[in-house]
Parts: sequence; structure tokens; C-alpha cells
Amino acid sequence: MTDGRNGVRLLWRSWLTIVFVVVLVSLSGCGGAKRIAVEVDGARRIGETQEDTVREALESQGVTLGALDRTEPPLWEPVSDGMTILVTRVREETEAERKVLPYSRQVLRDEALGEGETRLMQLGENGEEEVTYLVTYENDVEVNRIPAARRVIQEPVDEIVVIGVSGALPSVPISGTIAYVSNGNAWMMRGGSGGKRPLTFSGDLDQRVFALSPDGTQLLFSRKMESEDEASAPLNSLWVVGTVMVEDEARSLGIEGVRYAQWSPDGTRIAYSTAERISGRPGWRANNDLSIASADGRDKAQVLPASSGGIYGWWGTEFSWSPDGRIFAYADADQIGVLDLSTGEEQSLLDFPAYLTYGDWVWVPSLSWSADGRFLVCTAHDTSTTEGEMAAESPIFEIWALSMDGQLQALLADEAGMWASPVWSPVQLTSGDERRSRIAYGLAQNPLDSQASRYDLYVVDRDGSNERKLFPLHGELGLETPQLAWSPWGDELLLVWDGNLYVLGLTSGALRQLTADAGSSHPQWGR
Repeated sequence: MTDGRNGVRLLWRSWLTIVFVVVLVSLSGCGGAKRIAVEVDGARRIGETQEDTVREALESQGVTLGALDRTEPPLWEPVSDGMTILVTRVREETEAERKVLPYSRQVLRDEALGEGETRLMQLGENGEEEVTYLVTYENDVEVNRIPAARRVIQEPVDEIVVIGVSGALPSVPISGTIAYVSNGNAWMMRGGSGGKRPLTFSGDLDQRVFALSPDGTQLLFSRKMESEDEASAPLNSLWVVGTVMVEDEARSLGIEGVRYAQWSPDGTRIAYSTAERISGRPGWRANNDLSIASADGRDKAQVLPASSGGIYGWWGTEFSWSPDGRIFAYADADQIGVLDLSTGEEQSLLDFPAYLTYGDWVWVPSLSWSADGRFLVCTAHDTSTTEGEMAAESPIFEIWALSMDGQLQALLADEAGMWASPVWSPVQLTSGDERRSRIAYGLAQNPLDSQASRYDLYVVDRDGSNERKLFPLHGELGLETPQLAWSPWGDELLLVWDGNLYVLGLTSGALRQLTADAGSSHPQWGR
């Protein structure tokens, strides 16, 4: 009897234990589950989860996220009971759209037309470009569109209108022959500014080469080359035209890809250096070679083979033929020197740190010979600092006179500016029968920002004495990037001021305007 009651008690305890465990497990499960709502793909889902973070909760609900999708709250937030999780679907697509590139209108002043006469020189034509946009969508609604790439399909063609200005200025008498560039063409005047006339009519001078022969009878120039495949076309071609006969036809010399060219001192030969066209900036890569050709371009001899050049060699070396024809002066970004044609030997005359432009261009010194060929006058970058980043960034540019024997290095101006462009005059006979030459140069009004500064015009004797300011004297604006040419007799200077040519008398100080087209540049003055 007792055993039976004990068995019933054991059975009853076992059953109670099982019920207690089941209830405990059930209660435990009810306490850990969290009720959440998920809004995704336009629907609202209600469910329960025991996961700890938003990321894990979404995975438990079978929601797959894309790489750009966003959630609110963020994925790392802990899940709480009653939480609503908002999923924003994000995608990016590219779309291409063609747009019109409108043409511009250019108005040129031309002294070949009568005052007020108007002529349509070129019809304008719109171009076309393809713009690729990166478009962002959120839940299939566009929220952002930004241009990611542009490709020009067809370049616009500018409309060009020419307005005549002939007769707008009184004629100024001049001695010798003056040549200059105006709106892409070569022009000249002889005897007086009223008799100016164009030497070319195609408007395609690229202005890399523009040189009047010493006797003033021929003009050497370079012009652009048209090609269907512009990327593989030569950089340009070299031409010559006579200045004596009216309507003389320009003649190609058969020399292409020219970066520099110059007449020999006697006008019978031509020196030139070449460059290759490239797709990136600045559009060419210099070969740093040097050749000499006959005046008709037929006979050619190489003086220097092509090379990579020194520092910034891709920009190229500047050359200048000595008055006696025996040597070349050369200028690189960090050095000025001479090359002896008879021996092929190079000699450095002045070293300085290359200027760091932070652009796709290189500053290279200008060079000018004294009439007797014994001296050079040049610009140079700050020679007082020679090492480190500070030297490369120095804003100081100087003017130096250098002797060919290396015995003289005379500093003429220590804060002249990068575009000072000193030019040595021809020797002239003065009143005291003293043969004397002068140096004309620009002096930056703001030497610490000489790249953008205007310049005053000065003249000084070859030994640095008798410095005199010539322009401006009456409150006018200074010169932009001085472009100067001496008369063959050394008594007058030809200069460009605000796009027009002026002649300045050294004795009288008179400044007389020669052109009114506002597009004149590259002045040359020969006999």
C-alpha cells in the first residue's frame, strides 16, 4: 500500500517537473522575441526576431541588401521591440545625352577694309557634345544627376565678322620694313604705316615662327596644318613669303613640325628645331634637335641630333644665332650657354634653378645678342637661391649680361619679372662719334607676381649706366608681356601696347600709333 502511494507521488512530481520546464521554456522564449516591422520594396512586413542588430534582423527576415542600399536605423543599431526598419534601395546608372555646343561670334578689326565696312568672314556653326551622367535612384525615383564625362563630337565653328578700320589713324612715316601678325595673318608696312598690307590671307599662322630676314625682303613663318586625323598630323609647316612684290605667293619649304626657326645673319640659311604633336597638353613634345637648311629648304644638315633634353626637356630648348654665324646661344629651363658650330662643343654661361610653374608650361629665358657678338643679354630665374623647393618657387627673375668668354656676368636688374624680354640694340653712331649700343627691357610693376603684372619699359647702356624709363610716363597702363623690336638704326623702338603697334622715339620720346586692329603682335623690324 505504501509502495503504491510512493509510486503515485513520484509520478505526480515527474509530471509537475515536466510541466514546469515546458512553462519555463515557453516563458523564456516569449521574453526574447522582438516584434519588428520592415518596410522594403514598397511593402510592409510584420514579424518577430531574436537577432541583436538590424543587419541580422533583416537577414532573418530574408531581406538581401545591395551594395548601395541604406537602412534606417543603421545596420549596426541594436534591435528593440516594436522597431520599424526602413530599407531604401539605391542604384546608380550612367546615361548619355547629346547637347548642342553653341558657336561664338568674333569681331575682328581689319585695316585692309575701309572705315566702318563690315564683312562676314566665316559662318558660325553649332557643334555637338555627348555628356555622360551618373544618375542616382532611390526606390526607383531619381534623386541626383551629375555629369561624369564629356566628349566633343563636333567642335563649333565661330562666326567671324570683320570690321574695317582703314584710315582710322594718320599715316606715320617709318624707315625700313616692319612685319607683324594680325588676327592670324602676316602683315607688313614699308615707308609709312598708311601703306600696310597683308602678306597672307588664310588666317592660319600658329605664331611659333615669325622672323623677318635681315634685309627685310623675306618673311619666315609657320602655319597650322589641316588634316582629317589631327592627332597624327605634323605640328605645323614652315613657309616663306617675299615682302617686295605685291601679292607675292607664299612658298612652303617642305619642313614640318617646327618649334623654332630663324634666319642666319646673312639671310642665306635657316636654322630650325622640331617637335612632335601629342594628344595631351601642351600639345607637343620637343625633339631638342637643331638643323640648318638653305633658304629654299632643299639642303639640310643636322647640327644636334634629337634628344630628351635636360629638365623639362619636353618643352624644348630656345636657340639664337650669333651675329657672326659661328655659334648658337641656347636657353633651357635651368641654364644658358653657347654651342660652337665648328667644334660641336657646348659651354654653360649661367646656371639657375628651374622655375616651378605648377602648370602645363615651362618658363625658359629670353636671349638677345649684342651687335658685335661678344655678349648676350638674357633673363634668368633667381640665381641667389640654388637648392630646394624654395629656389624652384622663388618669384624673382633677373636680367644678366654675359660675355662669350665666360669672364663677365653682370646683373643689370634683380627684380625684372619673367617677361622682361631684354633686347640689345644695333650699334649706332652717336653725336660724339662714340659707337654705343643700348638694351631695352620691361620691368614688372609687381615683381612678386610678374606672370600677371604689367611692365614699364626701360632702356640702359650696355654697361648698366644711363638707365631711363621710356613708358609709361603719363599715367597710362604698362605693357602686357613686352614685345619689342629695335629699328635697324637703333634710334626707335617698336612695341605692342594693348594689341596695337606703336613706334617710340628714343630722343624725342614721341609715341606714335601704327595699327588700330587690336590684334597686332610679334613685331619685326628690318632694313
